[in-house]
Amino acid sequence: MDIDFKENIIRLMQHPVMHKPISELTSCEQSQLYEILDNLVESSMNESYTQIDYIQMSRLCYALAELSYEMCGNPERIIHHFRDSLDCLSKGGIDLSLNKWTELVNLRQSAER
Repeated sequence: MDIDFKENIIRLMQHPVMHKPISELTSCEQSQLYEILDNLVESSMNESYTQIDYIQMSRLCYALAELSYEMCGNPERIIHHFRDSLDCLSKGGIDLSLNKWTELVNLRQSAER
């Protein structure tokens, strides 16, 4: 595993976001967090550093999206991060389609008859 990757994990674990929501971070803390998360996403894409599964990548991308939104970032960048998060969920086997929903929905009416 790359030393920078490990350092960014340690930086994230020591960051105030671990104890308070993104919305309560100062702008400086938000900027630091964005840098950390962006570095982790970049490092995670290089399989020689680590093998993070798609669900874990989705969490990183979602955090970047949420953070970008709080920082009043570029709407296209925010959408990009949210889409990356959803794509990772899909690649990780999470099906968010309406077809899957209708397949899994609990039909109480049928059971009561």
